[in-house]
Amino acid sequence: MSDSPTDAQRTHRLVKLAWLATGIYLLALGISAVLREQGDFNVYYRAGTRVLHGEAIYRLDEGSHFLYAPIFAIMFAPFAALPLRAAKLAWYLVCAASLLGLIFGSRRMLFGGAGRSSPALLVIPLILCSPFINNNIDHGQINLPTLALVVWSIVFAEEDRAVVSGGALAAAILVKPFAGLAALFLLLEGKWRPIVYSLVFGILLLIAPIAVFGPSGALADTTSYLKVVSSMTDRYTMMLTNQSATSAIARLMSLGGPSDAPPSHLALYIGTAIEAAFVAAVIIWFVSDREPRPLMGKPHRFELAALFCIMPSLVPISWKSYYAALLVPYMLLTLVLWTDRPPDSRTPALTLALIAISAILNWIPGRRANHIALFFSAHFLSSVVLMAAVATAATWWRHAGACRLTPSRTVNN
Repeated sequence: MSDSPTDAQRTHRLVKLAWLATGIYLLALGISAVLREQGDFNVYYRAGTRVLHGEAIYRLDEGSHFLYAPIFAIMFAPFAALPLRAAKLAWYLVCAASLLGLIFGSRRMLFGGAGRSSPALLVIPLILCSPFINNNIDHGQINLPTLALVVWSIVFAEEDRAVVSGGALAAAILVKPFAGLAALFLLLEGKWRPIVYSLVFGILLLIAPIAVFGPSGALADTTSYLKVVSSMTDRYTMMLTNQSATSAIARLMSLGGPSDAPPSHLALYIGTAIEAAFVAAVIIWFVSDREPRPLMGKPHRFELAALFCIMPSLVPISWKSYYAALLVPYMLLTLVLWTDRPPDSRTPALTLALIAISAILNWIPGRRANHIALFFSAHFLSSVVLMAAVATAATWWRHAGACRLTPSRTVNN
């Protein structure tokens, strides 16, 4: 890539245009978020209202449950103090800021503090993940803030800011258990202090409701919270928007059987085994990569991206919106195959084909076709294919890097 002033100016203009397009996209999402009915945010708003009125937060007889720890119900109380439409706007602003935090944090996590100033790194991952980003915003979900916390917990840990990393990690894990893969990555990197702090902050977040509800009230709410969460696994297993490995197996096992048959517990065991096998494979990859060729000075970035491929389907109830986590591997692959691709290296056709398949599985149009795609867990399959793309890109990148070093060794000799 040329470093001439003309090229630098052109890149700067393109980056500004990319951010302008992103701003227009976020504005359109904001208008949609405020005007439409948001099922998930309505549940959060109701939980906050119950906190303000001193009512029980969790009720087993409801159709839609608040599935987060009591501390998060307390955090939604300020939103519940607003009229619903104003509250939706305020929550949208939180989610939009979280999306920007996810973009900046992913760039910093993958490529270091200097970051990369490239329109492709902003636009391509955003476009490829827009079905999931739209889903998060349209329903007022909490996944974008959670993913931003996950990414920044890793960034802070690698910058030796263990306390703030532990706080972000604890909050993320309490909201969505898939954030535990960030803790796994930090453990593999030998970052123990953020893990210790996350345990401390986790305990504090669990006991903090005592200040609002008192000891007996906090204990009752926490007990009710655990009961509600444990009651949800069978209920949501067969829902089409549940794109976990477990739901994929359960729907396949339901073919040819009665439509009202409950999901088999065998599906849970098989789905859990599949996810465990994926995680074990990444751990083996990480451990065996004893002398990794750093990507922009950051080793193990490919293994980290693979964990973000696993993250959306990790737990038995994994909604479509969780797949916004794929922004991380898409961003890494954009850099490897486009913005920083060695000019003398041929782009790997297999990796490009896998990325194309992954993207197509997430963009199937038409109500009926999309219904069929969800039944056969297209988004879960997309994440598996994308993980394969990350693995093939890692092999190619290592080989391309070795080839680039060969001429310099020859000259020096």
